[in-house]
Amino acid sequence: MATSITENNSSVTSRPAWASALGVVTIVLGVFLSAYHGNEVMKQAVMVAHMPASGELPAAECPDDELEEEGLTVAECEYMVTHIEGIALSTPGWFPGVQMWLAGIGTVIAFISIIVGGALVNYNPLASGGAVLVFAVLILVDVGQFAAVVNTGPILRDIYLWSILLWFLIHLMMLCAVIAGRQGNGQTT
Repeated sequence: MATSITENNSSVTSRPAWASALGVVTIVLGVFLSAYHGNEVMKQAVMVAHMPASGELPAAECPDDELEEEGLTVAECEYMVTHIEGIALSTPGWFPGVQMWLAGIGTVIAFISIIVGGALVNYNPLASGGAVLVFAVLILVDVGQFAAVVNTGPILRDIYLWSILLWFLIHLMMLCAVIAGRQGNGQTT
């Protein structure tokens, strides 16, 4: 009995603290990033599928019962339609496809990051190598989205640029953290 307790305690102490902490952060941010990218895929798909060829939306339909249910005024309802029309008119034809492709990759990799985060919490030595790969690919997705958004107009840059830069910095910091942790454990990167 005493031997098994000692063995359990030694396996717990052999887990590096950095891996557990980074694993928890990776899981939480992976859930948020999966939702962020998944929402972007859905948004682009809906915009492309339902946008008239002319790019001009019909006049806003604002029934009183729906306005009351949503707590909106007629002016707010009309603004929403005008806002969507402005975004549609300022979106280059290539952007929705590129954004859906990058966000689709981002969704899959973000979901994989949740699994890698769980492996870091339980500290599987292969998990730190997987984390390096996952964070590097997420950085590439961020750079791709940045390049796409920078080549659009000011409206799309205003919508996307800051969140892309924020995710890039988060992924860069997480990559640096896992590399530093691996070096502290004597692993190669």
